[in-house]
Amino acid sequence: MRHSELTDAGRRQWEDQRRRRKKIIRRRRMLAFILLIGLLLFIGYSLPRVWAWVSPEAGIEEPLSELRGQQIPDSAGSSSTEPADDAAPSPSPSPEPTPERASDPSTDPDSIHVLVNRLNPLQPEDYAPADLVAPQVRMTTENQLLLRETAAEALEELIIAAAEDGQVLAMTSGYRSYDAQLGLYANRHAAVGTEETDELVARPGYSEHQTGLAVDVISIDNPDCIRGDCFADTPEGQWVAENAADHGFVIRYLDGSEEITGYQFEPWHLRYVGVDTAQDVTAEGITLEEYWEQPAADEYDVAEPNL
Repeated sequence: MRHSELTDAGRRQWEDQRRRRKKIIRRRRMLAFILLIGLLLFIGYSLPRVWAWVSPEAGIEEPLSELRGQQIPDSAGSSSTEPADDAAPSPSPSPEPTPERASDPSTDPDSIHVLVNRLNPLQPEDYAPADLVAPQVRMTTENQLLLRETAAEALEELIIAAAEDGQVLAMTSGYRSYDAQLGLYANRHAAVGTEETDELVARPGYSEHQTGLAVDVISIDNPDCIRGDCFADTPEGQWVAENAADHGFVIRYLDGSEEITGYQFEPWHLRYVGVDTAQDVTAEGITLEEYWEQPAADEYDVAEPNL
């Protein structure tokens, strides 16, 4: 039956059916569109991951951008296309390696690198070296002065080298036993007390002289300065400052280092640590505490000495 032949009720029914069919068609189109969008999103999400997994297995090295057609024109505007530069950025320059120290501090009293200061007494405190010898050098006392064998040989070489350069040196102090240091400290302590004694005399067990590695030298033939702070200004003292490291010695208590070492400047007091360490320390112009990265030792670890 044609539309024109329908009754009013029939026409309304026909119009309702047509509207329902249009709604169904729109819904199907919308659903198809949503499904298509979802499929495209899934492909865009999955393709890079699938490619990253497949390409190493297959030995494929072409960048994914070439497959996607992501190409950049050259700077001249040429119509030819070049693959995008996917090269990795240049790595940051590696920091310069920290040079290793020639030595590290030791608590072993037999080590030439034993650290002895107001925070680090010898262990045991009455330690005595087993290899003490008398260096074959000019001395200022009738009593034989002693050093450990390695330090004694180095001192002999130093004094010979100084003489070859016209500088006359003599040994005025070397190894000092625990008992000798105790007597020296106790005598002064009885006269002036702890504070003033600590300024000039090491406590027993805390003295570098007890290691057998420390030596005091003087310009024995120089009438302008036999001993004392003036030694630094003499030709002999200047020679020692410039050359001691080549023989394994450092000036232990530097000028201006009182807050680190606990002692005033002693240009005559040499400590044997071996050539490599001595040259490093002297080149840097620092104390052994600084070189070995140890705390400043201007105060004793205990308030009062054990006398």
